[in-house]
Amino acid sequence: MILELDRVTRRFGSVTAVDRLSLAIQEGEFVTLLGPSGCGKTTALRLIAGFEVPDEGRVLFRGQDLARRSPQARGFGMVFQNYALFPHLNVFENVAFGLKSRGSPRELVADRVRASLSRVDLEGYGDRAVQALSGGQQQRVALARALAIEPPLLLLDEPLSNLDQALRIQTRTELRALVKELGITALFVTHDQEEAFDLSDRIAVMQAGRLRQIGSPQELYREPADRFVAGFVGRANLLPAQVEDASGDGSLQVRTAGGALWPVSGSDPGDTPAPGSKGTLLVRPEELRFGGDGEDGALEGVVEDRRFRGAVTHYRVQVPGLVLEVADSARGPDRGARVRLLPRPDARLRFFPGEGGAPDDGGAPGEGGAT
Repeated sequence: MILELDRVTRRFGSVTAVDRLSLAIQEGEFVTLLGPSGCGKTTALRLIAGFEVPDEGRVLFRGQDLARRSPQARGFGMVFQNYALFPHLNVFENVAFGLKSRGSPRELVADRVRASLSRVDLEGYGDRAVQALSGGQQQRVALARALAIEPPLLLLDEPLSNLDQALRIQTRTELRALVKELGITALFVTHDQEEAFDLSDRIAVMQAGRLRQIGSPQELYREPADRFVAGFVGRANLLPAQVEDASGDGSLQVRTAGGALWPVSGSDPGDTPAPGSKGTLLVRPEELRFGGDGEDGALEGVVEDRRFRGAVTHYRVQVPGLVLEVADSARGPDRGARVRLLPRPDARLRFFPGEGGAPDDGGAPGEGGAT
């Protein structure tokens, strides 16, 4: 284990920005802190970097408490959201800055700078002014500067947020490949779930200063720990629902708002909600299909909109009390058509007790919707 946060807390007056955060990162991992604005992810990164000091808890690097080490003494590489390049220095001098501040010999500085610029495809750019570079090139200079010191840990605070969409996709692909090639441990901060999915070995989802769940992108998408993670990670239909029947193996029959009775499998048998329990049902858009007139258990609605997106067409379907999203690869109904929605046979629906809930009659408007 290279980095561990042990019940770290950071307060700013009456606001708790990071609340008893515990997190362990293995050598060579690419881990992302993901969450909405104000969830504490950047503060957590600054605590690791040494720009903030925890009020409680410990930040451990290879088992050593970093409490008394300055940011410079920690030796971590960092790439900021605004790149933090020095406008009065050229590209070479910007990349060399960290090495020179450590008193590195001139020959070593020159070799490291050339190697770092080559790694980010900026070979020959050393004499250029940073103001003359594009946003993508400036981002690469900032990354080259962080890599030049050969850091044991690379910290990245939303470094792609100022790039256009096409350049962001290209740059994050190159970033992951480079980090993996060099064997660097990286901790990345973003609010963009697509970015987190593309880059990360594991993702730590945060809300209000707390860690809600950590796992691989697949684990977070398929097995979210709670309603917040379900709604924040990936596209989600969140339906108010009520348990009608529960089996000893953890399988449920759940009544949705709108009256449909759908099966839920894979619940923890030791913590199966009792019949009558209200909560929220998670159904991913690709887990829904359009059913025929003779099929039982369907949720009836009207197609409000449809959008073609390459291999998949996305539909918005108005059902009693909410709007659901459906993703289907086949050509489906047109806008305004009356439809019947059913889970696909391989769907993995999830039920979260105690959060929302369908009305007793199953037909009145409820909370939820496509998130």
